[in-house]
Amino acid sequence: VTARSNDGGIDVRGTLVVGDVIRTRLAVQVKRWKNNVQAPVVQQVRGSLGTHEQGLIITTSDFSKGAREEATRANATPVGLMNGEQLVDLLIQNEIGITLTPLQLIQLYTPAKEEL
Repeated sequence: VTARSNDGGIDVRGTLVVGDVIRTRLAVQVKRWKNNVQAPVVQQVRGSLGTHEQGLIITTSDFSKGAREEATRANATPVGLMNGEQLVDLLIQNEIGITLTPLQLIQLYTPAKEEL
C-alpha cells in the first residue's frame, strides 16, 4: 500500500503472479464511488505507471464509455478496469468476505385439474 505522496493516486503496487510462470508489476487504484469513473482517472493512472508496470482501476461503481475507450486506446499502455459487479463476483468466487449458506428449497405439489 502506498503512502500519500506524488503517487498519482495509486493505492497499491505489487507483483501479480500467474501460475508461478508469469510475473507482472501492477499498480492499482481503488475508487469507492457512487458515480461512474471517468476518462481522466484512467489517464492519471496511466501517467503514474512505472516502467514495465500495468495499471488496474477497481471501483464499486462502473466506468463511463469514455473511461472504457481510454483504457484500451491504441498506442497507449492498456489499463485494466474492474467494476463493482466484477469485484463482487471475484469476492464470491474466492469466498472472501462472505459466508456460503446452503438453502433447502421446498416446492408444493399442485395437482393438475384432471387429478382433482
